[in-house]
Amino acid sequence: MVCLVRDKKHFLNHHPNAYEVSVLGGDLLRRQSIDPLPDDIDVACYLINTYTQTSEFSALAALSAQNFMEVLAPTNCRQVITLSDINDKSIGNSRLNVEDILRSGNAALTVLNTSMIVGQGSAALEMFNTLISKTPVVIPRTWIKTRIQPIATSDVLDYIAICLLNERAFNKKFDIGGPEVLTFKQMMLIYVALHATSKPDIVILPFLTSHLSSNLRNTLTPLSFPEAQRLIENLKHDCICRENSITELIKIPCVTFKQAAKTAYQTPGAGSLQNIPLVKSN
Repeated sequence: MVCLVRDKKHFLNHHPNAYEVSVLGGDLLRRQSIDPLPDDIDVACYLINTYTQTSEFSALAALSAQNFMEVLAPTNCRQVITLSDINDKSIGNSRLNVEDILRSGNAALTVLNTSMIVGQGSAALEMFNTLISKTPVVIPRTWIKTRIQPIATSDVLDYIAICLLNERAFNKKFDIGGPEVLTFKQMMLIYVALHATSKPDIVILPFLTSHLSSNLRNTLTPLSFPEAQRLIENLKHDCICRENSITELIKIPCVTFKQAAKTAYQTPGAGSLQNIPLVKSN
């Protein structure tokens, strides 16, 4: 197993499983900084998903994917696996363009569409944690009834493992989600019950203007701008699985949102899916 990271020293010092993989360094936005990949790669996982739909970030998303495919081209890679959004309205042309770039090589592409990924270090839990740490908690009314099918990070990893070199997953897109559909309000109340030291006051905004949206992005620190913007865009629409063809490969007994949110902080150093492109070799 090979892991490509921007900062090798930081990764080796802070990730508990760092010495169980071969670590390569490189920034996907700077082609010349990327260490050469070994030839005997079977599968590459492209897990960078936090770019927004502005023209600037769209260009960076395309550049990152293009550089990834260029360093992958000399290898014997047979499959690329990536994550995308279930909701077409929130994907935008930027993400679809990234998928086209990942599809342009010789390797088969497998796309796993998710809504909200829940686990240690995930943007979703960072958002909940940040919201309840401030009082009052300010939430737009449009978010309250938004229906989401969250999935635990561990279950996403299980689905990726199932798809590895599985020819039935080649050149396919699948929706994956947890066992329940919850409203944002239900998830917020579950998270408050699990982790808040005291019940916070909640203020419901009647509508969300561009100014209020900007303030919310600033509130959702320590999330980066792309992460906060992506979460806000996704919460404008229901994000639930529209098909379950992945179950034709295998059905995973996924954990609930409550289980995922509870255990996320009980597993030190579990890490995050975000911004970690992986490659699997013999």
